[in-house]
Amino acid sequence: MAQSARLGWMPFYPTLAANPLELGRRIAAAGADPGRWVAAELAAGRLSFACADPDAPENWPRVLTVWRANLIGSSAKGNEYFLRHLLGAADNATTPPAGPGTRPAEVAWRDDEPRGKLDLLLALDFRMTSTTLYADLVLPAATWYEKHDLSSTDMHPYVHAFSPAIIPPWQARTDFDIFHGLARRLGELAAGRLDTAHDLVATAALHDTPGELATPGGRVRDWAAGTPDAPPPEPGRNLPAFTLVERDYTAVADRLAALGPLVEREGMTVKGVTVHPDAEAGWLAARCGTAAGGAARGRPLLDTDVKLCEAILALSGTTNGRIAAEGFARLAERCGPSSGLAELGASVAERRVVFGDTQDRPVQVGASFEWSGKEGPDRRYSPFTLNTEHAKPWHTLTGRQHFYLEHDWIAECGEQLPVYRPPLDMAALGEFRDGAAAPGDGRSVTVRYVTPHSKWSIHSEYQENLLMQTLARGGPVIWISVPDAEAIGVADNDWIEAVNGNGVVVARAVVSHRMPAGTVFMYHVQERLVNVPRSQATGRRGGVHNALTKLLIKPTHLIGGHAQLSFAPNYYGPTGNQRDAVTVIRRRSQEVSY
Repeated sequence: MAQSARLGWMPFYPTLAANPLELGRRIAAAGADPGRWVAAELAAGRLSFACADPDAPENWPRVLTVWRANLIGSSAKGNEYFLRHLLGAADNATTPPAGPGTRPAEVAWRDDEPRGKLDLLLALDFRMTSTTLYADLVLPAATWYEKHDLSSTDMHPYVHAFSPAIIPPWQARTDFDIFHGLARRLGELAAGRLDTAHDLVATAALHDTPGELATPGGRVRDWAAGTPDAPPPEPGRNLPAFTLVERDYTAVADRLAALGPLVEREGMTVKGVTVHPDAEAGWLAARCGTAAGGAARGRPLLDTDVKLCEAILALSGTTNGRIAAEGFARLAERCGPSSGLAELGASVAERRVVFGDTQDRPVQVGASFEWSGKEGPDRRYSPFTLNTEHAKPWHTLTGRQHFYLEHDWIAECGEQLPVYRPPLDMAALGEFRDGAAAPGDGRSVTVRYVTPHSKWSIHSEYQENLLMQTLARGGPVIWISVPDAEAIGVADNDWIEAVNGNGVVVARAVVSHRMPAGTVFMYHVQERLVNVPRSQATGRRGGVHNALTKLLIKPTHLIGGHAQLSFAPNYYGPTGNQRDAVTVIRRRSQEVSY
């Protein structure tokens, strides 16, 4: 990960081991090019990447805002380590630190491991989740039925509107109002403190930009290798790209509430195709009004949630045919007139969706250059139809679908071609321990522990709801096979404990013939909120499903700057592995305490 970050393949925050505002001040004062200045400082050893020493106090994340996402518990693979190192809370992990022979060579190792890096955890949510339980501040947010919003994904062909049935009750506010309120208060506090500053921003080599050709032939040439043939650090080639951004912190609220001028000056670029929404900016100004003064004077106002919804619909080719037609015309210039892309754009050019349409009914989206599939009244979205039916090249090194991947890291792993990889031997890697404080009668079974998405719910099961508790077991459950349950004397609905070096889970057993012997399921996300007793193994409350996991990142997922293997937010980057853990399960005392 450290090598990937310093080569500019993947983002890492904080990026450099220094305050980006202080670095920006120095660069602005010197009138220097940001990228060359940073490269020179790195080469001279006066500056380093934060990922090279993540436990140094100056590199800790200090303030974290979690908006409608359950970081602690649900997303935190290796939840107990998050509790220990990020929050400084009690945890159930017992795995000892890595020994001298297994410690990283390129990352600083500190024996005084940090406990609690964050100074402030702020959560915005309408649910009581594990994250809100641990947060320092919780701002009550509105639900879907208490605000104006839009719902659409790349997996279904309609845009839906959220319209409030009631105003947010009590102290709850919409996400829109909360962030705008924070922006206004930030602007007030910034006066005389931050004012206008220069921020040094690092950007990884992004997909569909020139940066995705930063690693020709997949040959990794690390400027920090320390060898005579090591190349010098070069922004956008073997470093992130660096930009100096002037920020007026006193004007954050004004700028947040308006459409900025860059959409007209620079255009909007999606997948390497740039369109210019000048007409849409004028339409939004007429429909939403313009700012009378301040930093956004004369710009279209986005100071209400409805106006922002209008802007989203106006600036997307899937709901504004003129934008789609312009994008298809640009694509046709590259792919040739025989591709039919210009004609496809003309077929949707007259489509236009406004927010009121989505309030009347779900509105079907249209075909757009922003996606690889065609969408129309006569067909459902299917990916890559633009490639197969309109001769648009795939976004790969060859422009075609191909199997062979040429990259030093992939070659090191022997994965240039698709290859079967058996599950990691997690027991050999020290994944579980045979706990000294063995609950129950001592009988145990060692199983592979899997945490899949729930088949009948998603992300949060709302188990604290009384109705849901009457329909289920009233708390966390682990699905276990009949043979494994019989081996440890467990009947359906008995209390069990699952223990490994990462943590402890206390749950009821769902004994099912549908489970294969040697594997157990704990569907996520069963919150640490309802009916979680103390563990017999540790004396502390049992954890959530991710209490038994740890963060595993496949190295090849960290490759960047190599055509289709280039970072794109929410599309290409490392993923945490939640499908491969080993745990010991025992029947515990059926008398539980909380």
